[in-house]
Amino acid sequence: MFQHVLVVGSTGSGKTYTVSRIVSKAVKRDNELRSVIVFDWHGEYTGLLDVYEYIDPWDLPVNIIGSDIYETVDLISDVLELTHPQSFMVEKILSREKISNIHELYRILESLEDVASWMRESRLSLLRKLSPIVRDAYIDLFKGDRNNYVNLAGRSVMIIDVSKIKDPLIRRIYIAFYLKKLFSVALERMLTGRLLIVVEEAYNLLNRDKPIRLISRMLAEVRKFGIGLIIVTQSPSTVVEDVMINTNTKIIHSLKSSCDIDLINKTLYLTEEFRQIIPYLDVGEAIIYSRSYKKPLLIKVK
Repeated sequence: MFQHVLVVGSTGSGKTYTVSRIVSKAVKRDNELRSVIVFDWHGEYTGLLDVYEYIDPWDLPVNIIGSDIYETVDLISDVLELTHPQSFMVEKILSREKISNIHELYRILESLEDVASWMRESRLSLLRKLSPIVRDAYIDLFKGDRNNYVNLAGRSVMIIDVSKIKDPLIRRIYIAFYLKKLFSVALERMLTGRLLIVVEEAYNLLNRDKPIRLISRMLAEVRKFGIGLIIVTQSPSTVVEDVMINTNTKIIHSLKSSCDIDLINKTLYLTEEFRQIIPYLDVGEAIIYSRSYKKPLLIKVK
């Protein structure tokens, strides 16, 4: 079973380099590791990994509409923060119409006749929430082949350069839907080996105030189905508690926020010596906590 890894640290502390070293060593040492997928939020990993396949997101679109109607509704509702009436409207359309992509759903919503005032209000609000996805600049990102996810989980090290998606909201939506699709592949036992996924800037998906709940719930489940996650964030206090609970290995680079430092201290029961040095760690220095060790260790990532 994979162990999820959490890597935290302020800007410039060395998080991305640390993750690149973890990926490189995992590829060399884990014979059961079939694939590594890096969702590269800032476009940094191409300069840090030696062997990889570079992927432009437009060459690997995701299909939001799945075969399971209720799973599709739950995910769309979660990612786009739909109200109950809006979720109900999407469910009814998917139940009655044969729809292959999100653009078709949008067109049907546009043509619906409003039989009540609540319906008109919900429909127009829903169209506003869907409109960024169906803009000309991004519509092709969400017209993927449903077999892409199985094929993707059978290749080596892939860097999906989501930094090319300029709108952060669309970037968040793309990653969220792709993660859920990959999780579904694992749960259906369609993986032929272990899959390691790097999620940068986890705040955008697992924000403590507005998390994508489906992804948060999957953290505890996907390990036994062959998926390991490396979750990277600048501020551990801003992500959901599930991240701290479900990551067996934690790598702590320099943190400046007292809220972040207090959370780490409470979670890891650090000694006073370690508590004092967290804000003053040099670039590349980190405190590592793992169930494999009896106590946290101070390391230098090389």
